[in-house]
Amino acid sequence: MSKQVIDFGAKREEKLQEKRRRTERIFFQHLLGIYCVTGNSELQQVEFVDVSEDGCAFQVPFKDNVAGPTEKENVPMRIYFSQDTYLPILVTVQNSTQTIVEGRRYIRYGCSIDKTTASHPAYVQFVKFLHMYAEQAHKDTGKVTFFYI
Repeated sequence: MSKQVIDFGAKREEKLQEKRRRTERIFFQHLLGIYCVTGNSELQQVEFVDVSEDGCAFQVPFKDNVAGPTEKENVPMRIYFSQDTYLPILVTVQNSTQTIVEGRRYIRYGCSIDKTTASHPAYVQFVKFLHMYAEQAHKDTGKVTFFYI
């Protein structure tokens, strides 16, 4: 009989990462409006997939005959927190790949964040907030309880 050692620290970290991804998806899909500014100065809605202090990943639905950003292209992005206020960031596309999510085709872009913009410190704090919120957030089950730590 072989004995298996379980690393509880690694399991906990794995669960926290999954919780963080689920929480971020809620922010990205339901609370924030995220747009890139296209070459002809129009806004195109995109969906963030992941964010970090150094970069982000976003995806757009695949459309035939519609060219997206190319690698090394600088793309202005807007993260809307309300209908009329947004945080501007500038990203540089590092890579792109086609993917299928829930039966729909997307193009996913991996980007680095321009750290020289005036808004970069606010973006970094936003990313930190998301990570901390994801660790501390609790699902509302409808019961009134108090939880102090």
